[in-house]
Amino acid sequence: MTDKPDSQLISADFVQQRQWLDSGKLSAAELMAAQQLAISRFNPVLNAFICQTDVLPSQGKPLSGLTLAVKDNIDVKGLATTAGLQVRRQTIARQDAFVVARLRAAGASLVGKLNMHEGALGATNHNSHFGDCHNPHRPGFTPGGSSGGSGAAVAAGMVPVALGSDTMGSVRIPASYCGVFGFKPSRGGVSNQGTVPCGRIMDSIGPLARSARDLSLVAEKMLAFDPNCPLAVRISRSKKLPDKLVLLVPEDLTELDIAADIIADFNYNLQLFRDMGAVIRPIALRHYGFAAARRAGLLICESDMRLEYAAEWQHHKEQFSPYLQALLAYPERKTAIDYSTALNVLEQATVAARQWLAHGHFMLLPTAPQRAFSLTDTVPANQADLTSFANQAGLPALSIPMLSLQPLPAGMQLVGPHGSDFQLLALAELWQQHSGFVYRLPAALRALC
Repeated sequence: MTDKPDSQLISADFVQQRQWLDSGKLSAAELMAAQQLAISRFNPVLNAFICQTDVLPSQGKPLSGLTLAVKDNIDVKGLATTAGLQVRRQTIARQDAFVVARLRAAGASLVGKLNMHEGALGATNHNSHFGDCHNPHRPGFTPGGSSGGSGAAVAAGMVPVALGSDTMGSVRIPASYCGVFGFKPSRGGVSNQGTVPCGRIMDSIGPLARSARDLSLVAEKMLAFDPNCPLAVRISRSKKLPDKLVLLVPEDLTELDIAADIIADFNYNLQLFRDMGAVIRPIALRHYGFAAARRAGLLICESDMRLEYAAEWQHHKEQFSPYLQALLAYPERKTAIDYSTALNVLEQATVAARQWLAHGHFMLLPTAPQRAFSLTDTVPANQADLTSFANQAGLPALSIPMLSLQPLPAGMQLVGPHGSDFQLLALAELWQQHSGFVYRLPAALRALC
């Protein structure tokens, strides 16, 4: 057996891998061995996995053959749920999170826990406790965050699907920076039961994958009503798209400090949607208070996390990094009125989204204002501005890779009305079929194959 991963096999999406399994071209044991080899080869470079489990593949179920890895703020029975924190290394989950249990019941094999930004409060995946996670397209660069390990593991072919959590863009930003697909469901569409909260009203578990069809396959099992989740709602399973699709596209990206190369690629990719028959209709985002919403969202997260980590903060404050200590100390200088004001600011996202979507079916915009950057660079303040309003308004959003000649990938984002999750997924699948996009292992990793 070779000691080098098969780049064609590990870069294929799960639907393709499953076809090989069903045809007898490949066995489940061979597939899992190939992915384990990729982990052993690439993880020392990327630091995406922080622990692995020994599993046997299931048979005869919808997701049999699927190896799944999970961000380390999501419970897996018998494993620690650290949320990226030293202080929780010994916090062992007594049962699977709701979504993990559903995916396992459908046949998925869980193979490990993934690195993340400390506490899920950040979008670079700097982590002083477990080490930084690196971008598979350029080690030394951020994979995005806070679900950076999830994006890196999928992009590196170590697993076809990974779960992340998205509070202000933490699934979609890694998807964009790593060149894969990432989906944030409607508020309440996926249960957060068994997840360490960051900002409860904005949190959502979401999958990352190398194709839109893989996202759809996993979403079919993930989106389910959980009576024990306070925010749970029932989501329509309809995938029917409007006969004359109208996509709302920002006309003022240059005014929002979006990188010129992102705008150029985005404008190029618009033609693909026109070719699919979509009508492109301009809208203005300039009047939305991105800076105020950013600060309000952070205060909500900081306050919710102080509540979550109250015992650790009281007894083991020194085990939080200086970065997180500064953030979690911030609510001490605020009042209940400040918190209520922040909630009022976030509510304006719902109003703004309602006004925008009154003019079309879905929004289409860049996922992040920039591509991945060096882990030593200053973090852009607007990193999550284009993603966070979907969390604030509770809307489904999906990042898909842009076609580009640039050396680093970037994503574009579809956002729809609450409950349009499966329509968004269907549109992403149509885009992938029309564009012919097929994921390729990054050149930086192919050199190791």
